[in-house]
Amino acid sequence: MQECKRVGIHGIGIYLPGSVRKNDWWPQSIVETWAGKSGASLFRSAGDSGEPIAEGVSRVLEGMAEVAADPFKGAVERRAMPDGMVASDMEAAAAKDALSRAGIDPGEVGMLLTNSQLPDFLSVPTAPAVHRKLGLPERCLSMATDAACNSFLTQLAIAEPMICSGQVRYALLVQSSGFLHLARPEDQLSASFGDAATAVVLAPAGAGRGILGRAHRTDGSLYNALVTGCPGARWYSGQQPVLYLNDVKSARRMLLSVADRGKQVVGEALAEAGCDAEDVRFYASHQATRWFRRVTQEHIGLVNARYVDTFPWTGSLGAANIPMVLGTGEREGLLKAGDLVATYTGGSGITWSSVVLRWGT
Repeated sequence: MQECKRVGIHGIGIYLPGSVRKNDWWPQSIVETWAGKSGASLFRSAGDSGEPIAEGVSRVLEGMAEVAADPFKGAVERRAMPDGMVASDMEAAAAKDALSRAGIDPGEVGMLLTNSQLPDFLSVPTAPAVHRKLGLPERCLSMATDAACNSFLTQLAIAEPMICSGQVRYALLVQSSGFLHLARPEDQLSASFGDAATAVVLAPAGAGRGILGRAHRTDGSLYNALVTGCPGARWYSGQQPVLYLNDVKSARRMLLSVADRGKQVVGEALAEAGCDAEDVRFYASHQATRWFRRVTQEHIGLVNARYVDTFPWTGSLGAANIPMVLGTGEREGLLKAGDLVATYTGGSGITWSSVVLRWGT
């Protein structure tokens, strides 16, 4: 295979389950209890005299204040897998859509990377199951990748050099969300997530198109904020693992920092691309809550960028958030060939990243 200078997105697939879970799914008696639980200290609009009120933090606090009175934090509905469906089913459906849109035969795929918030089994990645359901060639390198909600941009970091070096021509990157089934219904977190899967076909891009800049960061001091496990015990203790805030102070620090961290990595990726914030025509951000995109976009200074907000109708989709925004933007005519695109997301642990690309192949 020949080496290439640029790698771009050739197709994005989306799978959304047909079942819609609206806010009235939660009994009012449960919703009324949320204000007095631990989530209140995470989402409160102000109050810690020890917190530095820098510009980025101030913007985040304003965003929190916007949804302070809403127990669902801006979510209106989300999708839920029907009984009998597993993550690899959603992932295969999204992958088939992506391959079809890219016009790529499954036999041409040389790399498959999957990320599953709710894998079919622990210790066994969904990648081989998706590989089988798609009929990919045996020689296709298949593996799981895990950077929590930052997994898609991490997948790009792994696949891009493989394609540029000529080792593979087409890489299939797959993401699925499933925290909806790990959060306890009586916990406020359960209303923030939805089920879905996305998939992206990555391949060599023509002159002036594809990935132009990237930036990746890690801060392990916030490792224990949002976790899945057994409160007070190891996740393998025999209890039912659940999604929960293990350290509310760390989770709040993580939340308050999202605007400043976004400005940091998007600025670095734009600098590598040789572009300015004003040049960006589409912004694809993480969808952790209703205000996330607006607050980070304003703080970064992406004044000319179009956008899509999916959180109100999908909830947060973890690593599928960025592909969902890109795919929806393209389908709705908001993301066009030649547009300069900036992305930003982060994942528990924590890691955060930005990739800047020129849309089109």
